[in-house]
Amino acid sequence: MPQQHRYRSNSYFFLAERGLSIPPVKLQQTRLEKSKLTIHRYYIKGDCQGSPTRASEWIGTLVADYIGITAPPPVVIQRLNGDLVFGSRRLAGVADDVITQNYLMNSANLEPNSSSLTGILSSIYAFDLFINNVDRHFGNYLTVQDIGARRLFAFDYGRSLFFRWPWTDFPAPGDHTRICGKVLRSTHGFDVQAAHAVLDKLARVAPTVIDAFLNQMPGEWLPQPLRREFIRVWSEEGRHARINALRKGLDDGSLL
Repeated sequence: MPQQHRYRSNSYFFLAERGLSIPPVKLQQTRLEKSKLTIHRYYIKGDCQGSPTRASEWIGTLVADYIGITAPPPVVIQRLNGDLVFGSRRLAGVADDVITQNYLMNSANLEPNSSSLTGILSSIYAFDLFINNVDRHFGNYLTVQDIGARRLFAFDYGRSLFFRWPWTDFPAPGDHTRICGKVLRSTHGFDVQAAHAVLDKLARVAPTVIDAFLNQMPGEWLPQPLRREFIRVWSEEGRHARINALRKGLDDGSLL
């Protein structure tokens, strides 16, 4: 069963039992420590304009973390009216937007331990293209200072996966993902090897892993026919054909 919390107020603060969070890579719930309570802050999201946004957020976040792209932990939150919504934990110590954007845009400000930023950004870009995330922009990157280095997180997968389903194309040049990617490449360049490494990892994600992720979220978030179609695409040649097309587009520059 997916984690569920009770949404207690009009703010995003509510009590959560420590140890209840489902780490995105793990497929089993941790033991509860009911005597210990902590307060977390979450950003919540429901479905929008008929699109299964909650399912896109859930699957996008879990798959990203599974292949090594760091994202804030996801949870299922029950609002007082009974609705189950997607929750993304607000990270402790998250930097101001201005600091994060300066970190992303000014290579002179990069810290000594941040030399791999080009590879990280290239990995995120390739993953966004694969899941057809059309809305990666500067506002959905986060940074946190962590033992002398700044860690980068990517969040917000609401306009990916089922937002433009079925997968018939990649984000267009006018979409935020391509525009933001071009700006970042002008500062940091592009690591084709890192991008291909992400695609290699996606090629190895078994359908059973995806099925387990789907089982962790409420069934109401994704209609059964769409769930079956998604599993079919992931299980058959559709996923590998998409990966191969993406490799070609990255290599010849048509998707850059």
